[in-house]
Amino acid sequence: MKSSYKNGAPMNVLIVEDTHSARKLLRITLEHYGCTVFEAQDGLEGLDRAIRHKPDIIISDALMPRMDGFEMLRALKSNPEVRSIPFIFYSSTYTGEKEAELALSLGAEAFLAKPVEPEELWKMTCAIMRGLEKHKKESAQQSIDEGDEQYLREYSRIVATKLEEKVLELEESLLLRKRTEEELRTLNLEMAREIAERRKAENILREQEEELATIFENAPFMMLLLDEERMVRRVNGMACSFTDSSVSEILNRRSGEALRCIHALDTPEGCGFGPYCRDCAVRLAVQDTFATSQGHHLVETTLPLTFEEEGQSVTLLFSTTKVMVAHQAMVLLSFQDISEYKKLEAELHHAQRMESIGALAGGIAHDFNNILTVIIGYGDITLLEMSATDPHRQNVEYMLQSARRAASLSQNLLLFSRKQFSDKKKVDLNEIVRELEKFLRRIIGEDIICTITQEEGAMPVLADAHQLEQVLMNLATNARDAMTNGGSLLISTERLQPDEQFIAAHGFGKECRYATLTVTDTGIGMDEQTRQRIFDPFFTTKEIGKGTGLGLAVVYGIIKQHDGQITVESEAGHGTTFRIYLPLIIAPVSDKRMDQMDPKPVGGTETILLAEDDENVRNMILSHLESFGYEVICAVDGEDAVLKFRENMERIRLLLFDVIMPKKKGIDAFDEIREIDPDAKVIFASGYAVEDVHQRALEDDNIIVISKPFLPSNLLTVMRSMLDKKII
Repeated sequence: MKSSYKNGAPMNVLIVEDTHSARKLLRITLEHYGCTVFEAQDGLEGLDRAIRHKPDIIISDALMPRMDGFEMLRALKSNPEVRSIPFIFYSSTYTGEKEAELALSLGAEAFLAKPVEPEELWKMTCAIMRGLEKHKKESAQQSIDEGDEQYLREYSRIVATKLEEKVLELEESLLLRKRTEEELRTLNLEMAREIAERRKAENILREQEEELATIFENAPFMMLLLDEERMVRRVNGMACSFTDSSVSEILNRRSGEALRCIHALDTPEGCGFGPYCRDCAVRLAVQDTFATSQGHHLVETTLPLTFEEEGQSVTLLFSTTKVMVAHQAMVLLSFQDISEYKKLEAELHHAQRMESIGALAGGIAHDFNNILTVIIGYGDITLLEMSATDPHRQNVEYMLQSARRAASLSQNLLLFSRKQFSDKKKVDLNEIVRELEKFLRRIIGEDIICTITQEEGAMPVLADAHQLEQVLMNLATNARDAMTNGGSLLISTERLQPDEQFIAAHGFGKECRYATLTVTDTGIGMDEQTRQRIFDPFFTTKEIGKGTGLGLAVVYGIIKQHDGQITVESEAGHGTTFRIYLPLIIAPVSDKRMDQMDPKPVGGTETILLAEDDENVRNMILSHLESFGYEVICAVDGEDAVLKFRENMERIRLLLFDVIMPKKKGIDAFDEIREIDPDAKVIFASGYAVEDVHQRALEDDNIIVISKPFLPSNLLTVMRSMLDKKII
């Protein structure tokens, strides 16, 4: 839109405004309507521009520095050259009626209060210009002389009023500013405190993250952090060490691939897509944890891993836990290799089973020995009363021969159950092997090559030499039976100082040095199922009639009774190796020996207190002792024995006690009697060894132990020796 004043020429407008933004807005608006715009920053500059450019109209602010709008208007109206130029006040400061009246009285065409819309301002300007053109007259307003009192009074009042208002505004502004500054200071302090707290929290969080990272990295078990695709996002050093892989080789792979599971690596699609993956406990647990947020703890599974021997799997104990990492749900998968623990657990179960079987075998042997004591006792008594030509003598001898074989079987059971007394002394394991070498070569035969290697020097162990010989003979006999077409047998000895790896693998050896006896054959070997049961009593792989199944059970019992360990390694078709570990000793061992007994029975007239809970054994001993002149007082248990002793202590010269009896054991009854008579003598008869009883016998010359079954004639000899104060 173009202005058409002054014969169609564009309208020239002078803008007098001290505020740059307001001046700019007016200029843009007027130029939009085709005006030519001149600008001035205050009244003094505006007066100069008006005189110089003679604009068609002047639009001026009221309050300005150096010269305000009122002074400028009065100066314009006093100058004949420019007094006819229309003048419009456009103010946001002077907006009252008195200000408008003063402006109009000075010759202004209009007094507009800011703000006014640009289009509205233009319309009002145009209306003023049209009105002036129409009347074509000069301003009719009265000019006020500079010395006019009315102008000065009105102008002073307006200025004073505005100054007062400005002062109040400034005071309010200052007060508001102070309040704002105080609020800002408070906000700054709060913000500074919040920033400090946030930094502290960030430092704590950073420290916690570093601690968690350290714990994650140094955890004593494998840890994998999996995303929802089961891809590894983080892995610790233990997992890398276990799989022999670098971090880069594990990251961004699925759990099965990271652990190098054979099933995962053999499938082109990868972990989770093979035929064996459907039932994979790890995969199912991870998926369930993602789906339900429920963790799985201490789940046991086996995985075939590529770095293990062919055909073997690793037993793993794993747990899953859902966690949030950087706002993303992940599953923490932790593993422990418990393969060695499972082996130790199997060995513990085997040892417990053997212990329970041993207890059963010991109990059976004890009762069996009581029965054999009666059979052998009465058989021996019968032989003593029979003449050499008696036609029934041979029958009794056959009976006793079979009874002794049964007693030997019972002794083997006791050896297995570790309830057979061992005459332990300081012996040299190398010397025992050397002395037995010739006998072993005769046992195994000429078609088997026997090689014996020994570490130099003595290998002292606390052992029963005869029982160790029995162990070697049993192992050599088994080796011979496993090499029916010939082969080789290697027997070796060496010292062993177990290290941490040995202790972890075997579960024994801490703070102990061993003398090791190894027996290896090249026979048919055995499968794992057979190896697991090899030490069970009455278990045999031989044909019926060719083995009792007690040989290796006896070996096991002897070694355990010597505080040793025995292991077996075998594979079907590849021979067998037995390793025996016996604790080495350094200190000398007390060796209390007994003189040989006089086998010829001798009677007497002394009074004997017999305590035996088995009626048949008690009656057999009673009959035999009375037949040789002894007076016998019988007791049926330990309490009865103490009571009978109190009643007959002046007469009793010797105690003959069973060890295991109801109500009170033989050793306890003897201790109570010793409080009454410190010089009391006792013979303990037992179906199996009781260690503390044998220890007491070694330390006290008035205590003797004999094993059931025994010959009555031998019992008489022992009794006579005790009564005559002989140390036997």
